[in-house]
Amino acid sequence: MQLHIFVFDEELKSLRGQGTPIDLLPFYNGVSIVHACFVHGTEEILFVDSDAQARIFSLITLQPKYCPLHFPHTWIPEASL
Repeated sequence: MQLHIFVFDEELKSLRGQGTPIDLLPFYNGVSIVHACFVHGTEEILFVDSDAQARIFSLITLQPKYCPLHFPHTWIPEASL
């Protein structure tokens, strides 16, 4: 499982890949990511996995912040990314 980062140019007319893909497998082995959203004002992404666990992933350190939030499975609707 890999995370690819893309950026827009200053005029928001073109999109290009930035850097190399980030390997998420060491952090999400055995689960899949079912939801993701950006954390406003930061360089972080919130991932919710198939075990109903939410973790914030830092694009600066390239690692999750280990303060996972666990949800009842019934709170996490199925989705695919």
